[in-house]
Amino acid sequence: MMRGPRYYFTRLFYIIAGLRITKWRKHIVEFWNLEREEQVRAFDDFLLTHKPLNADGVPISASGDVYTSPVLTKSAYRESELTASASGTFNRKTSGTTGEPTKITLRREELSRMLGVRDYCFSHYGVSLGDREARFWARADGGVKSRLKNFFLNRKVCFPVGEDACKSVAKILSWKPDYLYGYASLLLEAAVLVEKYNIKFTPPRCVVCTAETIMPAQKEYLAMVFNAPVAEEYGATEFDILAFECRNGHRHLVNPWLLVRDHHGTLLVTDISRRSANLVNYEIGDSGTIEVSECALLGSAEYLSVLEGRSIHRFVYVTPETRFHSVDLAYAINEYQRLEREIFSFRLIQAEYGEVDIYVSAEPLAGCAALKDYIERKICGRTGNNIVINIYVGVNPEQQAEKSYFVQKIQQPAREVALT
Repeated sequence: MMRGPRYYFTRLFYIIAGLRITKWRKHIVEFWNLEREEQVRAFDDFLLTHKPLNADGVPISASGDVYTSPVLTKSAYRESELTASASGTFNRKTSGTTGEPTKITLRREELSRMLGVRDYCFSHYGVSLGDREARFWARADGGVKSRLKNFFLNRKVCFPVGEDACKSVAKILSWKPDYLYGYASLLLEAAVLVEKYNIKFTPPRCVVCTAETIMPAQKEYLAMVFNAPVAEEYGATEFDILAFECRNGHRHLVNPWLLVRDHHGTLLVTDISRRSANLVNYEIGDSGTIEVSECALLGSAEYLSVLEGRSIHRFVYVTPETRFHSVDLAYAINEYQRLEREIFSFRLIQAEYGEVDIYVSAEPLAGCAALKDYIERKICGRTGNNIVINIYVGVNPEQQAEKSYFVQKIQQPAREVALT
C-alpha cells in the first residue's frame, strides 16, 4: 500500500510526542506468535516483575493470584485516583456511558502500549494509525485544540444526522478515507444516506464499529453499502481496545498485558503493565462470555462470544419523526460536571416524546433547576431540538440492573433506516 506524506507526518507526530507505537506493535506481534505455554510464562514473568496491588493492597505476583483477589469497583478506583499522585502525562475521561464518569491518567509508555494494540488490530485490515480516518462521532468540536488534534491525527469528523447530514457524508467520503470509524448507529445512518442518495465514493479498506452493540444483519448492511469488511471493536477508556473482530468474526482478546475474565457473567480486567494505577480485577461494568477458538488470525485464542451492557439505546425522540443521538445528553452532563467541577452518577430514561427523566445520585451543588436549564440549553444548541428535562435525585428502582446510561422505553417508530 502506497502511503502519502500525511501518513508519515502523523507517524512523526507520534514519535515527537514520545509515543513509540511501532515498537509496541512489533512486541505485540511477537507475543501472539508465541506458543500458548510461552505466552503464559511471559505474562507471569512480567507480572512477577511489576507486582501490582489488588483492591486490598496485596501485591500480585502470579496470574493465579488474580483469581483469588477481590473485585475492584469503579467507585473504589475513582476514590484511589483522587489521592493518587499526578504521575501521568496524558489524561482521559470516560464519556459516562455507564453513568459513572471516570478520570484516567496515563504515562507515555502506557498510552504507547494502547496505541500499539490499536495499530496491531487495524493492521489486520491493512490500515494503520496515520492513515486517513473518517470518524462518525457526535458533532465535531469547533475549538482550535480539537481541530489541531484532528489535523495531526489525519482524521475528519462527520455527524450524519440533521439537515446537512447528506452533504456531510458526501463530503467526508470524497476525502477518500482509508477507513471509517465510529458509533455503529451513526455509521448506519451514513450508510442509509449513501444508499438512498446514491453517493459515489472510493470504498475504504475497512469499517470499524465501536461503543455500541451492532447486530449481524446491520454489519452485513454496512459491508454491502461501503463495500468493505466491518470489524467490531470492544474497548473502554480505561484500557482502550480489549477485543477486536477478525475476518472470521471472532472478537479476539488482543492486549497481551491484560487479563480479561468472565466472573459470574461480569467482565473483570487486570492490567499488569499499568504503573500509574493498580487495576486488578477491575469491574468494567459489562457482561460477557469468553470462549476459546482455534482461530489464530488475531490476538489470543480467547474471544468474546457474548457481550452485553454496552448497547446504548442510541436515540432520543423529540417526535416520532425527529430524533438526536443519546450521546449528546451524556456530553452535556459531562460538560456540566467539568464546568461545575463536581461528579455524580446518572441515568437517563425516556418514556414520552420530547421528555427525558434524569436520575442523579446526588443533588447538584447548584441545584436541580440549574442542571435542568443547562442540559436543555445545551441540547438545543447542539442539536437544534427543544426537549423537557426532568431531574430526580436517587436511583430509579426499575433500572438498577441496567448497564446503559440511557434507557429508551418508547416503542421506536418505523423509519427508512437500517436499525432493525
